[in-house]
Amino acid sequence: MDYLPRKSAELVAWSANFAEQVSLNAGRWEIPGNEVSDLQTATANFSALHAKADSPMRTPVVIAQKDEACDLLCSRIRAMVSFRLQNPVITNDQRIALGLHIHDKRPTSLPMPTKRPLISARVVDVRRVAIDFQDQDSPKSKAKPYGVIGGVIRFAVLDTPPADPDVLSRSVLATRTPHVFEFTEEERGRTVYFVICWENEKGQQGPWSEIISAIIP
Repeated sequence: MDYLPRKSAELVAWSANFAEQVSLNAGRWEIPGNEVSDLQTATANFSALHAKADSPMRTPVVIAQKDEACDLLCSRIRAMVSFRLQNPVITNDQRIALGLHIHDKRPTSLPMPTKRPLISARVVDVRRVAIDFQDQDSPKSKAKPYGVIGGVIRFAVLDTPPADPDVLSRSVLATRTPHVFEFTEEERGRTVYFVICWENEKGQQGPWSEIISAIIP
């Protein structure tokens, strides 16, 4: 069964939600900004032409333009689903929110992470800081604990040390260590703070690590 609605009116609402979910999660799902922008443009164009084709402005030319916009939109959606949305960091709940069908073959008894990851920061280059993280039970290995897809890293550039991870307003799901962050020229010389927790394949998160810091080179 196809996940894309067959009726144009339903596709307008479905694609708007799909584009919104992709835009909100693009960073964590590692989707390039230009692809997100192309999807948003295709979604907006199809919505506008559908409205025009369903109004007194309806003409054979408008209908042809709407159909062409529909084909382009569906093509972009299918490409994103096939190539970008196969990322294992995407949970079943997130797939449902996208409007996709799920075929869950993952074990239902995955344990919730209970241990804090080890975390450290090091300078890589100008404006670039790498975060290394490991399982505390095997600190010399890059292997993640069973059932874990990666570490949720929260971070922020601040003038004073944060007392709580909630103060760190930016986040990314890192599936491999090290994870390299790149900052702006204006942020050079300032202090960036990081904290990390494990996240399993169900989207369940464990306890936060200690909060560490680094000077942006």
